[in-house]
Amino acid sequence: MTAPRDAPRDAPALLRFDDITVTPMQRHFQRVLTGGPIWPAFETQTAARQCRRGVPVDVCPAAMTPGERVTRPAVWGGMLDRNFGHLVAEHLPRLPFALRDRPDDLYLFAVERGQRAATLPDWIWQLLAWFDLPRAQVQVVKRPVQVATLRVAPQAEALPDVPPSPGYLDLLDAIAARNRLVPEPAPLVYVSRAGMAQAGKGGHLGEGYLVDCLRRLGVAVIDPVALPLRRQMAVYAGARVLVFAEGSALHGRQILGRVDQEIHVLRRRPGRNPAQAMLEPRVRRLTYHETVAAQVMEHSQRGRPRPALAAAVYALPALFQTFAALGVDLGRCWNPRDYAECLRTDAAAWLTGRGLAGAALADARATLAAAGVDLAAEGP
Repeated sequence: MTAPRDAPRDAPALLRFDDITVTPMQRHFQRVLTGGPIWPAFETQTAARQCRRGVPVDVCPAAMTPGERVTRPAVWGGMLDRNFGHLVAEHLPRLPFALRDRPDDLYLFAVERGQRAATLPDWIWQLLAWFDLPRAQVQVVKRPVQVATLRVAPQAEALPDVPPSPGYLDLLDAIAARNRLVPEPAPLVYVSRAGMAQAGKGGHLGEGYLVDCLRRLGVAVIDPVALPLRRQMAVYAGARVLVFAEGSALHGRQILGRVDQEIHVLRRRPGRNPAQAMLEPRVRRLTYHETVAAQVMEHSQRGRPRPALAAAVYALPALFQTFAALGVDLGRCWNPRDYAECLRTDAAAWLTGRGLAGAALADARATLAAAGVDLAAEGP
C-alpha cells in the first residue's frame, strides 16, 4: 500500500502514545464511544478523542487488565459503527491522514458489544478498502490489549459543525483519483430513503410514491443501500444536481472531496441542516428545503421526543416547488388518490414497526388525521 505522493496542505500531525491499554467496547449510548484507548490524562485530551463541536464526548473506559501485548506499530481508527452516517462522519475522518503517514501499520478498531469482525456488514469493508486499508491490517479489539506504540489522527471533520480543511479535501480528491473513480454523468439524481418509514424508522411517509413519480418523469433515482460503495461514489461524482432525502446517505457524500455540483436536501426534521458544515466546502451550492407538514413523533421512556425516528408527512406545495425549481414538474404524473393510498399504507406500517400502543398510538393517529392521513379503516 502506498500513500499519495503530494502531501496535502494543513495536514495535522499524528499523535503518538506509548504503552497504551486499549479496551473493547464497554458501553455504547447515542453513538458515543465508551471503550478503546485509555489515553493518559484522559480528561485533558481532545484531538485523540471522539469530539462533537470540537468538544470531547466519549467516556474514559474502565480500567481492564490487558492480556496480549501488541508490539507492531498501531493506529487507533475509532469505532466501526454500523450506523453508516456516524461511521463516515465521526470515525473514518481519522483515516486518510493516518494512512498517508502510516500506510503499513496495524489499525485497531472497536465494535459494538456482541459484534464480531466476521459479521460486520460488507459495506464497512468496502469503506475501508476505499481508503486503502485492507482487512489484513485491521484488528478488532475483542479483549484488552497493551499497545507498545499507538498513533491517532485527529478527526478531520466532525459532527455537527466542524468543517474539513482544504488539505483534507485535497487528500480526498487524491484518494478518488487513486481509486480510478469514473463519474457517471447525470443532470439530476434523487437519493432515496424509501422503505425506512415502512420499517418503523425515520422517514417521509409516501416517499415510495414520490420515487415512482420521479422515475416516470425520467429522473435517475438510487437507493444507496442497494449499491456497492464504488457505484455510489461514481453516481455522486457525476451528478450535476443531487437531491437527498435527509438521512445517513447524506454523509456518504463526505467520502468524496470537491465536485462542481449542487446538493439539495429534503428535510424530515424541520429546521435542521445535517452535514452543512462538512458539505458546503465540497460543492458549488447546498440548499435545505422545508418539506414537512407534520411529524408523528415517538418519545423516549423519559418523555423526550425522538425526531430521528419520526414519520414525516410531506408539505406538498413545498415539495412541488422544490422540484419545479430544478426543472421537474411533479404535477405531470401526480395522482392524489394513489398518493393518499401510499400515505395510509406507509403510516400503518410505521405505527406497526414502532410498536406504539395506548396513548402513544392515539396521539400518533390524531397527528396523522390532522395532517389528512385517515387511518380509520386501516392499520393497527
